[in-house]
Amino acid sequence: MVRKIVIIGGGAAGTSAALEARKTDKAAEITLITRENLPEYSRCGLPYVLSGIIPKLENLIIHQESVLKGMMKINLLLKTEALNIDLKNKIVKVKKLDENKILELNFDSLILATGAKTAYPNLENLNEKENVYGLRTAEDVKKIFEATKKFKNVTILGASYVGMEAAEALMKLGMNVTVIHRSPEPLSTLLDPDMAQPIRKKAEEEGIKFILGETITEIKGDKVVEQVKTSGGKVIDTEMLLIATGMEPEVDLAKKIGAKIGAKGGIQVDEFMNVGIENVYAAGDCVEYITATTGDYSMYQLGTTAVRMGRVAGANAAGKKVKLPPLLGTTTGKLFGFELASVGLTTRDIKRKGLPEPVYGKATALTKAEYYPGGKKITMKILVHPESWKIMGAQAISEDTSASQRINIVALAIKEGLTIKSLAELETCYAPPVAPTWDVLVLTAESALMKLERMKKN
Repeated sequence: MVRKIVIIGGGAAGTSAALEARKTDKAAEITLITRENLPEYSRCGLPYVLSGIIPKLENLIIHQESVLKGMMKINLLLKTEALNIDLKNKIVKVKKLDENKILELNFDSLILATGAKTAYPNLENLNEKENVYGLRTAEDVKKIFEATKKFKNVTILGASYVGMEAAEALMKLGMNVTVIHRSPEPLSTLLDPDMAQPIRKKAEEEGIKFILGETITEIKGDKVVEQVKTSGGKVIDTEMLLIATGMEPEVDLAKKIGAKIGAKGGIQVDEFMNVGIENVYAAGDCVEYITATTGDYSMYQLGTTAVRMGRVAGANAAGKKVKLPPLLGTTTGKLFGFELASVGLTTRDIKRKGLPEPVYGKATALTKAEYYPGGKKITMKILVHPESWKIMGAQAISEDTSASQRINIVALAIKEGLTIKSLAELETCYAPPVAPTWDVLVLTAESALMKLERMKKN
């Protein structure tokens, strides 16, 4: 019998699952459905389309429709929404949105890659306003871009990475940008305040206004948002409101079939990406998974993790038994001239989880020998468990493209359970035009190690 695999969601996780399933089972009937009118495209690239760095949305398409349907023999259904799942009879009922037509798809294995949507705050009448935007889909970018032709003043709620990307993109389009964020500094899910501060200062130099430690409590205006009032009593006139406070996992279908929903609101899966129902898997932004640092479940709404999850789900849906190791959430990006990167937990994460206060090392160095022209500053911070000396998290910001590779090394160290002593003893390469004698990674690790050794003596 030919195996039938249905995948709901055509983003990074769903398409990766389809391709891995095809690689595993050459004869399977694989159907991939998505509500959108484009096959898989890079959501991470959307802000660069908005700013004009990438000329058009079509440049973001990862796998062309012709390749998926032709070479990979995947039944790709664009503009198609899953309505219901009949587990007993193994049928997914879907609606072709452009034809208003109902189809029934039989399956032997099912993968939920339903993704996430912009998490709008609970503010009275917010969703009824015409000038409120998210930044999640290609359609969102089209709407925002059209709005920038008419308006000049934009307020962004949330200095998440997406919020900061949007702020930079809109600034480049000549907009007056105000960012409101409830934490003391932006990028609070990725960086400690002292590490985020230089990025915020540079953003301010370039014209971005920040209101930190506050959030929006009231919206004024009839059909459109005209003013927002903050928890600190500030009133800001605005023509556009962009919400960047996070993404809410799409789990309605998962709930209907009895899949386990975790504390973060995502589908909780095991190491095989199984949802607790035979032959049903989930992957991507809708999923909660085990974190390598603490063993609890967390949301990893990253393109890299979506692809990894999708590949495991696709292989297993096609008959394999592949496991996904615990995740670290290794992240990088570029904002206002800084490359930033992080892995594991921040100090805020550690406090919220009730873990022992970390010992940290911090150092700033140059990316080349001091006497060699062209070296740029890089600052690094590593958080260490005070008793086990194991690494709990790390962050780096750099004026060039060197932060991410340092964090990749720390990610390997955490994965392998190494202590900070191993990083302090790391032998790194040196050449004046390439790298200094003492790498910032080693200097940071030494800083933490010295603190730990003093504590041990006392």
